[in-house]
Amino acid sequence: MTASLPSPLGGNAPVEVALAQSPLVRVLAQVRFSSVLKIDSKEGVAPLQEELRGNYPLLETMVSQQLQIDMNPSGGGVRPITSNVWRFSDAEHGLLLHLTTDALTLEARHYSGRTAFLERWAEAVALVERVFAPGLALRTGARYLNRLTGESLERLPEWVRSNLIGVAQPDLGEHVTQAISEANIRVEEGDLVLRWGILPANMTIDPGLLEPIPERSWILDIDVWSGQQKPFSASELTTEYHHLMERAYAIFRWVVTEDGLRRFGADI
Repeated sequence: MTASLPSPLGGNAPVEVALAQSPLVRVLAQVRFSSVLKIDSKEGVAPLQEELRGNYPLLETMVSQQLQIDMNPSGGGVRPITSNVWRFSDAEHGLLLHLTTDALTLEARHYSGRTAFLERWAEAVALVERVFAPGLALRTGARYLNRLTGESLERLPEWVRSNLIGVAQPDLGEHVTQAISEANIRVEEGDLVLRWGILPANMTIDPGLLEPIPERSWILDIDVWSGQQKPFSASELTTEYHHLMERAYAIFRWVVTEDGLRRFGADI
């Protein structure tokens, strides 16, 4: 961890406040690990499915394709490499687990708070450790995607920190079709990418996570991560994710004003 950073980049995060009308559209946690090839086969992943079926009864298989560059004495070549993505989900598709040979991701489309999310994540990481024993965690990260639409755009200066408004201010905002800003920031737990700004109707920054909608919106994307290699230990990783998610929340609270919190249903 990087010490002595100013708040909200370091130090304690504010106590989490429940939001009845939260702007969150997605929350994700992901751990990348040293590759386990048997995860790519039905036989290899079957023991994990047996453990997961109680909470994640639905299973979909998708195919991911990447390009591999082969180098040899007669010259190089590029060939496609396919691998399976196993997606386990609950009956409502509110919580989804994505598993590949080198990554596990928990995606929440209906977020019920940090404690409940971390409990589910800790269970999934512990199962992967027990069934596959990956050995090394190579990258850990958490991501929060927020979106405001309609009246919220008009009152953005009341609800969002003023120096993040930019051209979204009332006298210009209605004429701005698109304006996305990005900052790469060092935080106590590693690194953070902050994206914010206006998206036009039917546009997105990430089609897999932020569906296009038929109206303008203002987004806040908080992506905090650590690339420090460490043993794949479920107990240690759970502690790390607690800190990562607290840091993301500290950034959210820095961005959103008290009036904004009240608008989103906070009892403060």
